[in-house]
Amino acid sequence: MKLFSFGGKLKPSAPFDFSKSLKFLSDFMPTKKEQTVVDGSFTKALEIKGNTIAFTIKSEGTIENPELCFTAYSQSEFNKETENAIADRISFYLSLQDYLKGFYQIAQKDKAFKPVVESLYGHKQVKFLTPFENACWAIIGQRLPLTVSHVMKEKIVQKFGGHINVEGIDYNSFPDPTSMPSGCEKLLEIIHNNRKAEYLAATVKAFNNVDEEWLRNAPYDDVYSWLTEIKGIGPWSAHFVLIRGLGRMERLSTIDGELAVAAGKIYTGKEEPMDEKDVRSIAEKYGKWQGYWSYYLRIYS
Repeated sequence: MKLFSFGGKLKPSAPFDFSKSLKFLSDFMPTKKEQTVVDGSFTKALEIKGNTIAFTIKSEGTIENPELCFTAYSQSEFNKETENAIADRISFYLSLQDYLKGFYQIAQKDKAFKPVVESLYGHKQVKFLTPFENACWAIIGQRLPLTVSHVMKEKIVQKFGGHINVEGIDYNSFPDPTSMPSGCEKLLEIIHNNRKAEYLAATVKAFNNVDEEWLRNAPYDDVYSWLTEIKGIGPWSAHFVLIRGLGRMERLSTIDGELAVAAGKIYTGKEEPMDEKDVRSIAEKYGKWQGYWSYYLRIYS
């Protein structure tokens, strides 16, 4: 089938190391089999208003002068609105406009944390492609092994997601909320879990009635409250979506055992969790970058 295509360029804020994004994506279990990383390029599919689109990204710049080029493919002709939506989605997905220099300036005064920044220099958070996908993954992954959760997500993608073939490779997109059923029955047929089907249906309804721009930019507490009103989204899942789906890095997520252990390794040199009060005290020094501070700690460890 004939594919339409268009290309564009994106200018991330410096510093930005695309190779670190590729490494993260290569190892990211929740999206395995939905993307390819080959020879310094990355290809993935997404849905925009029911239309399945694949995009390939390559770096044409340097860490201090970054530039990305992308090519998008679709079975339908592109219009300006769709082209703008694709560029926005890629930029947001890869956190291209996250400004790290202020974060790094604070880290220069943090002797214990400085080696972490030196190792991860230029790495920007790779989010879930959409906050809706992130919220669904938070529900699917509750109290299940990662491998089981991934199989369940694959079934949802195969049944309700989009499919497109680019250069002989099939790419599957996670459905947007308009493509997912808002009733439990059809979801239950796929995932065979009553509670998760109920929670996913509630999430579909909620995301079908919210503007993503509001989620990205509204006051943090308002978005947190909106998320926790969705049946099945508790405090941990809400913080998870705020950070990994919306890039809301201005607050520290809940201090779980993983973060406490990671902080202990860096700040005490011991394989023991740091006291929650001490973790929060260090994080507060990073102000609006404390989410990045915790993110770096987690992936470094």
